[in-house]
Order: sequence, then structure tokens, then C-alpha cells
Amino acid sequence: MAHPPHGPSRKATSPETVGAPDQPVTLVWFRDDLRITDHPALTAARGDGPVVAVWIREERDDDGLGPRPLGGAARWWAHRSLEVLHGELEALGIPLLFAAGRAADVLPQIARGLGADTVRWSRRYAPASRELDARIKAALHRDGMTVHSHPGSLLVEPWQVSTGANEHYKVFTPFWKAAREFPTGEALLAPQLQTPRHDLYPRIDGLCDAGVVKDLDALGLLDGTGTGQGESAAARTPRWWADTVARHWTPGCAAALDELGNLSHAVDGYTDTRDLPADRHGTTRLSPRLRHGELSPRQLLQAVAQDPHLPDDDREAWVRQLYWREFAWHLTYHHPGVESRPMRPEFEVFPYEPDDDALRAWQRGRTGVPLVDAGMRQLWQTGWMHNRVRMVTASFLTKNLLQPWWHGEQWFWDTLVDADEANNAVSWQWVAGCGADAAPYFRVFNPQTQRERFDPQDAYVREWLGSQPEEEPMVDLKESRRQALDAYDVMKHRSGR
Repeated sequence: MAHPPHGPSRKATSPETVGAPDQPVTLVWFRDDLRITDHPALTAARGDGPVVAVWIREERDDDGLGPRPLGGAARWWAHRSLEVLHGELEALGIPLLFAAGRAADVLPQIARGLGADTVRWSRRYAPASRELDARIKAALHRDGMTVHSHPGSLLVEPWQVSTGANEHYKVFTPFWKAAREFPTGEALLAPQLQTPRHDLYPRIDGLCDAGVVKDLDALGLLDGTGTGQGESAAARTPRWWADTVARHWTPGCAAALDELGNLSHAVDGYTDTRDLPADRHGTTRLSPRLRHGELSPRQLLQAVAQDPHLPDDDREAWVRQLYWREFAWHLTYHHPGVESRPMRPEFEVFPYEPDDDALRAWQRGRTGVPLVDAGMRQLWQTGWMHNRVRMVTASFLTKNLLQPWWHGEQWFWDTLVDADEANNAVSWQWVAGCGADAAPYFRVFNPQTQRERFDPQDAYVREWLGSQPEEEPMVDLKESRRQALDAYDVMKHRSGR
């Protein structure tokens, strides 16, 4: 579905207007916040006057600054979600422009071309993105523009939560107890309508003619170009995969709001069902909505907090998971390169045994371990995997197969529709034992024990593997666990810890 690069049609969508026609324009840079409700930057911009929005498919610059390039599943989701956002903003009379390239080059070009006097965006927290945003802000200031960054993707800003020693938290439980004490405020409604500024269209056309502003389809989000890093990058993903995943999801902020209305029903019973992968109602499956910002964490927290009928233990268990995401971003804020560098430095010398065949068997769900294979096939077909099974598959790769954790992290980054720059890497480090708040290394998830406990009727395994005879496991679970513990001892000797 293609959209004209100038966003909305050229006739007014509403007779209402806020402010005079000659008011300066505010440019809102959308990133991982593809919604119109509870969007502080957008709301503040409408308070200024007329608004134009932009979304950029970013490339990292020569210094490695900027967000991590989107993996294949996230690219597919972003494209479909942007189609919906385009329509939502058009209904408000707000043009949504599309561009691609280095944001430090592209954003100032668009702002100057529009004659914008103010630029607003939602904050980002990964160090490489923060540094880029600081450079862009300085460049826009030099051009005489005002720049504002707004909260919106977290409940608590990372610099707000610190220990008594004024250090960042490295353990989740004390972080959770401290962070939950901070007020979060009320979710914002969608902003007011604006009458389209027809004098902007010649400027937008000029940006199109210069090749700065593009059609959404021209961004290449669906064609497998320029994605990921390493040998498992999304450029190797078959085209049919996007159609397969599409049968399981409806991206976009409109569908997200519908799901928000059913959130309490999904949370009811969460304590008992959250670890059962065969239970389709055991989890809310809202993680892609959070990752792409179709819903804000404040909207989710408010929805469960305001329902007096929810059992307190279910509410608490679910909210705790919401704050695990906060914790992941808290750690990412303080630790550059979490997708490739262990937070515990001794793991730099862990004696992994990279094996392309072993990695490929794991990726394809051909390990002969039913729960692992079921999870990996669910991931490949749907772009999502149950959280309990994520832990089992990650443990099997890093400990039973002794494969580098970042190889698995990259595969998840490329195939998960909810691949979050913080949550994905921090969770992998937690399982691998090298994170700040890691599971003890000797905790190896036995996939057979996990299967018996959480899928006792084999409903999940049968759903994804069918009734075919079980294959011979590629490793002995007990022996491979012993080898993993031996490797851990080697690491301690090498590191002197």
C-alpha cells in the first residue's frame, strides 16, 4: 500500500484550526513511538501550533552513532504500523513524511525545507542514540531552531533511579522497589485536529523533488535491504516469511488500542498461566506494541491499575514484567554496546565453541530437543516466542551447545517482532550469566524438565512440531551441562576471578 510522500491529501480534513495560518511549524520526529495517544512530544507540538511529522529509516554514522538497525521482523512491523499511523495523523490534519539515511543529515534538511522553528521528539536512551540526538540538537540550534526532547517510552527516566550510593541499580528487585515509587502521571489523549497548511505543500514537494522525502514503500523496509549485522542479518530472510508472520499480527496503533481495552481480561489469572506456552491467553502478547510504541507503558500501567476487579497478585506479577523492561533500559543507558559486550567483563574470555552447524540447527529448530525446536519454529513462523521458551532456547544455545550468546541475540533481533534494543540484549545476558543481574551460571534450564513442568500434555510441542517422531537430541543434556560448568571454571581461571 503506497502513500504519497507529502502525507495527507491537500484538502482540509476539518474546519477547526488552532492558531493563525502564518504560525511557524513544529516538526515532530517520530521514532519508536508510533501512536497519537499519550504522546507528549506530539501533544506539546499541537500546543505550539501547526505540526508536520516525520519518520526516518536511520543508518548509523561513521562513529557508530544512532539506533541499532532494525531486524527483519521489526522492519515488517514498522512498515505496517507506519501505514496506520499515516492514516491516524492524516485524520488529524497532520502530514507524515518519510525519509531514509543518517538522521544528522536528513532531519535538519527537512526542518529547514519546511521552515520549521521548533523540533520535538521522544527521548532515546541507548548511549549511541543519545550521543547522536545531542549532536542533532546542537546542529538544529545552530540553524536557529528550538529543540525539545520529551519522555514517553519509559515510566521512569534512567537518571531518576539510583542507589543510596548514587549509583545505578544492577539488581532487578531493588530497582523495581525503588522505581515503582515514582509517580507516572496520567496518559494523554490524542491532540486536537488542525486544518492542513496548504502553503506547506510546495515546501514538501521541494523536499520530494530533492530526494530527501520519500514514499513509504521506497524506504525498503520490506525488501530485506540494509538490515542487521553479521551472517544472520535479515537480508537472508526469505520473502515468504513476511506473509507467514502477517497471519498472526495486525500492527498499528488502532489495533493496539483495541487490545488495550481487553488488557484486564488478559491479566486476570496471569500468575497461574504466564509460564504455560500452550495457553494462548496466558500472556498479553503486547510486547510488539511496546517495542514500536503503539502503546506507552503509562497506558498499560494505567489500564491495569484502574481495574478494581483484578486480583492483586495477578496485577503485581504483570506490572513487575513491565518494570523488567524499565530495568533493561536502565542498564542499557549505563552500558554501551550491550548487544555484543558482556556486562560482566570476565565473560570476555569465556571459552565458547563457535560452530556454524550447531547454530544453524538451533535456528531451524532441528536440535532434536522438542521444547527447543517447538520454540524456534514458533519464532520462525510467527515472529514471536513465549517468554518461558525464550529462556529455555537461549540457555540451550549458550550452555548446552556452548555457542556465543551474541549469535543467539542477533538471531532473535532479526526474527522477533518485539526485538527491543534493551530488552533483547539484557535478557540474553541474563540467561547467559554475563549480565549485571544475571541468573547464576550454574542455572542451566533443562529443556526436558521445563517441558514436563510447563507443557505436561505436550500441547505446545505438538502445535509446532506436529505428531512426527522425536529426533535424537544433538547433545546429551546432562553431559553438556557438565561441559558448560567446566567452561565456566576455565573462564574464572583465565580472568583471575
